[in-house]
Amino acid sequence: MKKIILTSIIVLVALISFAGEKEYTKAMEKNLQELEKANSAEEYLQLVNAFLRIAEEQEGHWLPYYYAAYSFLNHVFSEDQPESIDETLDKADAYLEKARQISPENSEIEVLQGWIYQGRIQVDPMGRGKKFSQKASASFGKAQNLNPDNPRIYFLNGQNVLFTPEMFGGGKEAACPYFLKAKEKYSTFEPASSISPNWGEEYNNKQASSCKK
Repeated sequence: MKKIILTSIIVLVALISFAGEKEYTKAMEKNLQELEKANSAEEYLQLVNAFLRIAEEQEGHWLPYYYAAYSFLNHVFSEDQPESIDETLDKADAYLEKARQISPENSEIEVLQGWIYQGRIQVDPMGRGKKFSQKASASFGKAQNLNPDNPRIYFLNGQNVLFTPEMFGGGKEAACPYFLKAKEKYSTFEPASSISPNWGEEYNNKQASSCKK
């Protein structure tokens, strides 16, 4: 009798967990659809809050924190940038660290870390360019060691090189091999799930196309 009761409890817990995961995935998919359409500061900030609500309701998942950080980054690189880029990126950094605590040694998280460093260059390109470009490159290197097939590594590395002055080894010609490598990686990349990171291909391929002209 005890075995029957224990088995019933285990099955019930499994069903509840499965239902919870389905709701989590559904909520994430809805937010990601909105993220694809977003193009204003207000929309990105609304999405930050939406992802954080999921993080609070569904503990133990790294992706809501990751996408909260990603939404802040999109805000920084949008046309209507925040008044304090550093303050916004500090928030992105904090949420990315929460994601890292849940999922350490994660290539996608290290890619986003590199993008945060790139964002900080905008505050003072002349004064910060060298320092934060090097930090970004180090993050992309770590991401590559964790998963060399992640196309976002090469895409953002290309962006890093593209906006580095030619006298320091940057520029379009130097960036093209990265964009072309990213295009190759995107063509075979399969995200782990419907809510896993899968961004950057369209913009990268525009850059790669211009390399052939």
